Order: sequence, then structure tokens, then C-alpha cells
Amino acid sequence: MMRILPLLAASLVLYGCGGGRLAGSEREAEWDRTAVDAKKSEVERSVRLPAYPQDSDLLEFSVGSAPHRYFVDGKTLAVGADGVVRYTLVVRTAGGARNVSYEGIRCKTYEKRIYALGYPQHKWMEAKRSVWEPIQQGRANEHQDVLYKDFFCPDRIAASRDAIVSALRADIYGTNRPPD
Repeated sequence: MMRILPLLAASLVLYGCGGGRLAGSEREAEWDRTAVDAKKSEVERSVRLPAYPQDSDLLEFSVGSAPHRYFVDGKTLAVGADGVVRYTLVVRTAGGARNVSYEGIRCKTYEKRIYALGYPQHKWMEAKRSVWEPIQQGRANEHQDVLYKDFFCPDRIAASRDAIVSALRADIYGTNRPPD
């Protein structure tokens, strides 16, 4: 029993030293992530909200069997030097509601961000929780998944603005009809 105690004590000391190094490397990794996020945030803070969308500038795209109609405002569509495609999205629900948002899709990481929400008075309100989040496959993010895969990000690289607009106008899915 007396021999076990010194071994146990030595083990705890060694474990504590290794744990300290691990905790330090975790802190360094966290610091690196924070520094990278801060640099990205600088670019994101400089994002300016566009003019409110006009029906004449809307380009429709199909989203599976969804009963809603989805549009991208061609005038607000922009591809940033940071590889983010920013655009105004207009969704006309089957029930007649019109939802407007200014969003971004980061091609390299398959993420989305909502910058602002539109109101019926044709004004923007910045989103309270505007952070990058993974695009989840499924109904809630289906439109962002379609935009990412079919229009914005071939091979995980942002297409040019002209290529995206051409693809949306090409009526690939037979959906480009004038908005109601």
C-alpha cells in the first residue's frame, strides 16, 4: 500500500502537467479562432444594406416541391472579395405573405448569414442575431442549399455575379415567370 501512494502522487503530478499543456494549447487555438473571427467581423461590419427590392429586379428560382415562390433580387446580388455571395431574398408564401431578407452565403464553408429583415414599409431592420451558421439540409434552409449548390458556389467557389445572374435568368427549372 505504501508503494502505491508515491506512484499515485507521481501520476497525478504528471497528469496535471500534461493537462496544463493541453489547456494551454486549447487556449491558443481559441485565441487563433477569435483572431480570425475578429478579422472576418471587420469585413462583415462594413456590409451595407442595399436598396429595398423592386419586383422588376426579381429572378425566380425553384426550391423542390415547396409551395412558396423564391426570388433573388438581381440588383443586390454581389460577390465579395471575401468569397461571400450577398443577395436579397424574397419569398412569397402560398398563403400570400411576402418575406424579405438580406443574406450572405459563404461558399468555402457552406454557411449562411442573415444581415437584415425587410418590413412592409420597404425598410430594413438589422437582424438581432447575425452570425455565420452552417446551411442545414432540410426544409428550413432548402432555398439556401439550392442557391449554394445550383447557382452560387460550384465546386465550393463563388461564381461571378454575371454567371449567377445568367444561371438564374436561364430559366433552368422553368420557373422564371413575372412576380404577382
